Amino acid sequence: MQTISRPSPSSHASPGLSASPSSASSSRNPLHLKVNRLLSANLEDAGTRAALDTLGELELEQQTQVGSSSRASQEPPTTTNGGLNGRTTAATTTAAGAPMIKRGALRTQVETQMAQASTEFLQAFSDVDAKLGLLQSHLDAMHTCCDQVEQQLASTNSGTRYLLEHVEGLRQQRAATTVQQSLVHLFLTRFSLTDDELRILTSREIPVGPDLFAAMNKTERIRSDCRALLSGEAGQGTQAGLDIMEYTSQHLEAAYSKIYKWCTFEARGFGKDVLEVSSTMRSAIERLRSRPELLSEVLDLLGATRSTAIMNLFLDALTRGGPSGLPRPIELHAHDPIRYVGDMLAWIHQSTAGEREFLESLFGIAEDGRWVGSVRAQKGKRGRKAEGGAGSEAEGSVKTVLDEEDDEMRLRKLLDRDMEGCARPLKMRVQQTIKSQEGAIMAYRIATLIEFYKVTMEQTIGKDAHMCKVLAEITESAYEAFFDTLRNHGRSLLRFIQPPSAGLNAPPQLRDALTTLRELMAIFSSSYLEDAPNASSKTDAPKPNEAEDSTTTPTTPPTSMIKANDFSPVLDQALDPALEMCEKMVQSRPLAWDRSIFAINCIETVLSALDGFAFTADRTRQLKEEEGDHVESLTGEHFTSLLKDSGLENLLTTIRTKDPSVPLSSLPFASPTHLQACLQSFSHFLSTTDTLSSPRLSLLPPRIAASIHRSALERISGAYELVLDEVVRDAQRNGYEEGTVRALFRMGRDEVRSVLGVERG
Repeated sequence: MQTISRPSPSSHASPGLSASPSSASSSRNPLHLKVNRLLSANLEDAGTRAALDTLGELELEQQTQVGSSSRASQEPPTTTNGGLNGRTTAATTTAAGAPMIKRGALRTQVETQMAQASTEFLQAFSDVDAKLGLLQSHLDAMHTCCDQVEQQLASTNSGTRYLLEHVEGLRQQRAATTVQQSLVHLFLTRFSLTDDELRILTSREIPVGPDLFAAMNKTERIRSDCRALLSGEAGQGTQAGLDIMEYTSQHLEAAYSKIYKWCTFEARGFGKDVLEVSSTMRSAIERLRSRPELLSEVLDLLGATRSTAIMNLFLDALTRGGPSGLPRPIELHAHDPIRYVGDMLAWIHQSTAGEREFLESLFGIAEDGRWVGSVRAQKGKRGRKAEGGAGSEAEGSVKTVLDEEDDEMRLRKLLDRDMEGCARPLKMRVQQTIKSQEGAIMAYRIATLIEFYKVTMEQTIGKDAHMCKVLAEITESAYEAFFDTLRNHGRSLLRFIQPPSAGLNAPPQLRDALTTLRELMAIFSSSYLEDAPNASSKTDAPKPNEAEDSTTTPTTPPTSMIKANDFSPVLDQALDPALEMCEKMVQSRPLAWDRSIFAINCIETVLSALDGFAFTADRTRQLKEEEGDHVESLTGEHFTSLLKDSGLENLLTTIRTKDPSVPLSSLPFASPTHLQACLQSFSHFLSTTDTLSSPRLSLLPPRIAASIHRSALERISGAYELVLDEVVRDAQRNGYEEGTVRALFRMGRDEVRSVLGVERG
């Protein structure tokens, strides 16, 4: 084996030490080029790395084989020259294998291994080829069998082709028959009734209940669906639709007849006090809505039953009282008219409200949440009570406004029919009570009480109801009796006229009449009229010349009832005779001064009685205007008296009536001497006159007396100012000496006003 000689260290000296002659010779050195190429080689190349890995594996495998063979065939070496010779031999042996691969054995070894692998591959492939030949023989045998089977199937198919075609036809017929059967089943299910449903609709043994309503719902649905059949062309379901309509019509009419008979039986049982409407009864009434004639007969029977029952209950409440004696009979309080009439009307109103609740429950009308007696909501705004059971599908449907109005109309008519029996005994007893009253206050209390319940009942059952008409007649009678009482009282006041007292005070008859009037106004003010803007006022009673026409229906005012025209008839009837009496009494006094004082005292008494009631504002205004006229008259007379006392009367008259061309000093009452006397008298008047009151006005109310006295003093001050202007300002023109005049008129207008207490504010 050849060995590779390695260069000595001296031969590989550094280029720097060898000092090559030039850079060109170093670049042409093959060794230098090879080293540079090796150093610049890319060792990260995948192919190079794979080749190196393969080479390493081959070298390792060869070294392993060499080592094994050398340990198995050789003895340990005998060392003659010591350990040095032994180590040299081993190293030589180990190093001998490696150079074989590096010096050309690699190619041979690779080719040898490739030949061995090819031999092994050919051996294995020959085995596969033998097995594939065996598989081919098996496939040929299988193809032969398949051909035989295919021939047998073809012959069999040709023999059974007719049978298969027949089976396919039967299969198609079966599918068509199945579809037809399903359609027939669905048609019968949708357009026919079961035996149980037919028995429920027609049998009397099965009671009315949810099952009946469910069967009727189904029947109605069938009839509704039949319209689709009847809308088709002739011969395409029309006959079937006609048959179904006739079939269902018979059973549906039988069901309605069954419900009608059951409702008439139940209606006869509503003659008791405590009423409970079952959901079945409510649903039955709802069903009869589509048969108005049957529903009308049922409601007529129910109305007759309830009318008799309520009338008997009313008579028992009047004469017998409650079941155990409580509450006590109403007629025990006949001695107290207000309580007697109020208890009867309250019983009627309570029974009406309870009866309406019963009928609302019967017709399925939902409560509208209003107070009893208040105005009801508009039609169409109330819903229907939800109905349970099997009939809820039809009963829970949305009702139109027309249905709502029909229900309300039926309810009001039936409620009127139920309360009709109580009208006659109520009217008879109330009219007897009204006729027995002699006092105006009690008569008015009864009239307003009846009117309150009349208005309340009108809002509950309507103005056209029989009970409301009876209450309207009773109200008219009550107000007619009340106004008759007022007229009689007025005639009694005018029957005996006496002269006024020495103090010219309001007469006792006027005070008594005003006491009665004030109580009437208090009743009117606290009555329901304050809270009843839609109520019709019965205080618009007939005048004395209209007593025969007392049945005229009053008009409804458009605004609140508290107005002057609502109470004005009562005010006129109660106050006018008293004022007329005062006018006749004052005629007996000869002096206008006394007549005015008496009139003012009477008017002040009336105004104090009317004070605090807004509905008397118009009459108060009229009385104040009349009082103002009398005050003005007294003020003029009082001024004339004070002017005479002041000494300025003749001088003022002279100034007002003189000829402008004549000097004032030349007139008798305006001469300087007379002027001095007048001013002295006026000074004495100023020092002695009381500026707050006057004895001549002591018979008047202090407020009016003070007002009249102040107005008269203001006029006195004005008269002095007129004299002052005419005399002082035009002294020379009027023939006066200016110094003398100024000496006489030492007080100016403001000083006079201050002394009289009438300073300008």
